[in-house]
Amino acid sequence: MTESKRSRVTFAKVVVVMAIVFVLSLGLCGLSVALSSASAGQGTIYIVMLFAGAAGMLIAGLSLLVTLFAWAIVAIARSSSRKAAEPPSPPDDSNRPGT
Repeated sequence: MTESKRSRVTFAKVVVVMAIVFVLSLGLCGLSVALSSASAGQGTIYIVMLFAGAAGMLIAGLSLLVTLFAWAIVAIARSSSRKAAEPPSPPDDSNRPGT
C-alpha cells in the first residue's frame, strides 16, 4: 500500500521549520544582548534569554545540517534506483557499416 501525500513529512517542511526556529533563536540572542547592555540590574533574565536562544540556534542548526545531508543522500539514492529500474536501450545501428 502507498502512503498518502498528506501523511508524509517531507524534507522541505522540516528544513523550513528548522530555519524558522534558527532565525527566531538568533533574534532572541540579539535581543537579549541588546537589552542587557541597555539596562542595568536585571541581568539574570537576559542571561536566561541568551542561553535559550543559543540552545535553540545550536539544536536548529545541527538539525538543519543533518536534514540537508539526509535529503541529499535520499535524492542520490532515488535517482540511482530509477536509473537501475529502467530497461537498457537498444543499441544504435546507425553507425554500423553496411546498414
